[in-house]
Amino acid sequence: MKEKSDFTQDKNFFILNAMDDWVRIVDIDGKTIFINDAFKEASQKSEELTSYIKENSSFLISARNEAIRHTTMIEEKLIDDRYFSIKTSPMYNGGEFLGLVEVYRDITRESLMKIELFNTNRSMLDDVRFVKKIQTNILPKSKTYGKISLKSKYIASDDLSGDFFDIIKIDPSRYAIYIADIMGHGVKASIMTMFIKVTMEAILDKHPTYSPSQIFFKLRDRFQALGMETSQYFTAWLGIFDFDKNILTFSNAGHNCPPLFYSKDKDRVDYLLVSGRMISNIIEPDNYEEKMVDLSYGDKILLFSDGAIEAKNEARKEYGLERLRYKFEACHDLDLTYKDVKKFTWGKQEDDISLVQVEYKEIL
Repeated sequence: MKEKSDFTQDKNFFILNAMDDWVRIVDIDGKTIFINDAFKEASQKSEELTSYIKENSSFLISARNEAIRHTTMIEEKLIDDRYFSIKTSPMYNGGEFLGLVEVYRDITRESLMKIELFNTNRSMLDDVRFVKKIQTNILPKSKTYGKISLKSKYIASDDLSGDFFDIIKIDPSRYAIYIADIMGHGVKASIMTMFIKVTMEAILDKHPTYSPSQIFFKLRDRFQALGMETSQYFTAWLGIFDFDKNILTFSNAGHNCPPLFYSKDKDRVDYLLVSGRMISNIIEPDNYEEKMVDLSYGDKILLFSDGAIEAKNEARKEYGLERLRYKFEACHDLDLTYKDVKKFTWGKQEDDISLVQVEYKEIL
């Protein structure tokens, strides 16, 4: 009968005593034939560790098969309120299977950091979800405002949105509507949407006779007063409906998505184009141009953000401004237009998508 190799007599094994990790060697019968000094000291102080060693030895004996002879197992275990990563590896001398070596590494610090990071991330995610819910709920509802029938599609990307739109009653015969696109996403962009909403309402409350261009100049003054970093900016398009005169007066602050105007009488769609620079701390606007358009009952306007026209298909081709205009001209309907954008898009939504349709209607 072949005698078992007494490999524990090899002086190299005693180098393991210099390790901070706990090391144990188990023979093919599940018997502990070596433990290093760190492990020995710990087991003398801990009943829980001693109990675990016995249980684990029984497992190793019962698992004596081909699988355990060719597999390295790793598990994490809580022992005496400390986390350990336990790595069990087979040992060979040439082709002879000698047993198993277990290395217990204390990962308490790393584990606690992971737990703390997880809890922090979960808390931040809860905060983001809360803010997203607030953002969604402060958007205007799809309903009738005077002579304006409004409905919208607002599809935020995974992050907090930088898109925002609102409708504000100035007096019984005049309403302002705007859409804004803040640079970037996340908390800063979300807070900026709140700033724009509150500031626009305050400006129109204090200066109800302001024209769109005057409102933009005042909005820029309020933005500059924040002392934001120079890289922060936003774009916006603003229109004021006058129900008595049946006209829409509008201005643009660098918004590269000119609204689409469907004239029922002409049965065609045109862009509501007007020039004006974005609102920032580094670009001085020389003027916000204003234009007017006559309104007839049944006319529709589609406001949108660049998330709609920059939506990409599988070939990474953008949906495009002209395709949006063509589709809205063909159907002049928000739902059908959005359906076409959604059908075109492939993969993860990269940006917020905002589509807002207003229809000019007679008050019955």
